[in-house]
Amino acid sequence: MKYLITVMAILLLLLVSSLWVGHGSYPAKWRLEKEIADMKAQNEKQAALNRQIRAELDDAQSGNDAVEERARSELGMIRNRETFFEVILDVQPTTPVGTLEAEAPVDTVTLTE
Repeated sequence: MKYLITVMAILLLLLVSSLWVGHGSYPAKWRLEKEIADMKAQNEKQAALNRQIRAELDDAQSGNDAVEERARSELGMIRNRETFFEVILDVQPTTPVGTLEAEAPVDTVTLTE
């Protein structure tokens, strides 16, 4: 009877220990759940990026407004009968003599006549 109780106790300890060690244990399950959550977050970021790219593609296919906006902002292009004014702010350098001076900020304004 003592041997039977001892064997049963050892079997119980082995079964309980398998919950905490090895394949299918609680720590392994938690690690997999964390990986799934990370992958879902990454998928959401990718889906948002895909929606943004799809919107830009639809804008580009629907008309010239998106192309014109990019040409103005990225290439500095202007239309006929427009005057381009470049405003240069006079900023005194705050760096000591003998060091590199920072460039003054440049603002651009486009006016339509």
